[in-house]
Amino acid sequence: MLKRKFHVPEDNRTLKALAALDARVYVYCPDRRTKQQFIEDAENEYFCYRDGVSLKEREPEDIMALNRDRTVNFVGYIGHLVFHTTAKEIGDKVLLKVDYRKYVAGEKNFICTSR
Repeated sequence: MLKRKFHVPEDNRTLKALAALDARVYVYCPDRRTKQQFIEDAENEYFCYRDGVSLKEREPEDIMALNRDRTVNFVGYIGHLVFHTTAKEIGDKVLLKVDYRKYVAGEKNFICTSR
């Protein structure tokens, strides 16, 4: 099992900071308001979908993946299954499950645990 600690500076709670981590980052948006916040923040930080389409042009899902190249993608059925398990890695990458509502609120513990 991979064991790594990740540090996101308290004064740099951005999507770019999350995407820069050496991890597979899944962002959980539990409600419509959080999804909208995610889309607005991602657009402001120049993220787009992998095919170059603006995030505002598609309805987001409750779980989205961030990539180092400032792209976002849907995780699909398997990604949702993985998110809701105790999985801690995907391939050779640590899986970091971020509760976006807690992340933007500045909460210290913004990592999702399996349900």
